[in-house]
Amino acid sequence: MTDMFNSEQVMSAESSVAAPVVYSVSSNVANDSVEEIKQQSNTLQKTLEWICYPLLWLIASVAVWATFTYKLEFGLVNVLFLFFVIAYLALFERLIPYEVKWQATKKEWLRDGIYLFITMMGGALSIAAIFAVASVVSPKTPSLPLGVEIVLAILFISFGSYIFHRLGHDWPWLWRFHGIHHAESKVNVGNNSVNHIFDVWGRRFIAQLPLIFIGISEQSLFVVSIFNTLQGYFVHANVNVRLGRLNYFIGSPEQHRLHHSVDIKEAGHFCVDVTLWDWLFGSYFWRKGRTPDAVGIKNPARFPPPEAILKCFIHPFKKPK
Repeated sequence: MTDMFNSEQVMSAESSVAAPVVYSVSSNVANDSVEEIKQQSNTLQKTLEWICYPLLWLIASVAVWATFTYKLEFGLVNVLFLFFVIAYLALFERLIPYEVKWQATKKEWLRDGIYLFITMMGGALSIAAIFAVASVVSPKTPSLPLGVEIVLAILFISFGSYIFHRLGHDWPWLWRFHGIHHAESKVNVGNNSVNHIFDVWGRRFIAQLPLIFIGISEQSLFVVSIFNTLQGYFVHANVNVRLGRLNYFIGSPEQHRLHHSVDIKEAGHFCVDVTLWDWLFGSYFWRKGRTPDAVGIKNPARFPPPEAILKCFIHPFKKPK
């Protein structure tokens, strides 16, 4: 009996010692699995951050190539590419958001869709005005190679857009139009379309007007419009993408968030395409790691909320309080 009792005691003691060892091994395996999942998640996130912008450029290049190769209609491709870019960046905003609380709600997407239609109308009106002027003063045939035309068109449009955009911040009356775009307290691809129709019309008309005097071809204008759509929506996207040294040459979300900063001392970056004019006119402020504390305007009460679309439309024409 004594031997049996002692034997059972030994077995009980052994099992009580062995149990924690088994548990410890299981815990380590579980921790290793969690760590491995985290590493895989981080790797996937870094990959998405890296490919977001280059992949968009690749798709844009294919769209341009297909349009020229198969003689597709420029206007239709432009519209389809616009909707694609918005959908593409909206997806990446979910996958790699810069700021989760900046993601658009369903209600905001509906509102932004209405503003998108208004923005497209403003663009269409500016194009109609440009063609009306071009029919009178523009040369009938282009005199420059396509590649040279594209470079000139990018620079001219960028310059005109820069001037009008900066005046929209510096001139109080124009700010009453443009401030509607800045009244939102978040920056994402959807609310890039929150604009006053006359602000869109004015900027695009001023940006494209110089082109008609040098006879830029429709082919060049199409390529530049694809580029401008890509850049305009990309810089406004709520995506955690960093361009590194490319920031010194081309617009990026990092710069454009500063442009929307509540602190006007850092709210430069009026270019969304090439940064040339920001450098030349002293409005380039971005440095690595520099981010805004908050975006929007200091006194939002001076503007109607973006949801009040009709009030936003008539706001610039009302006497300031």
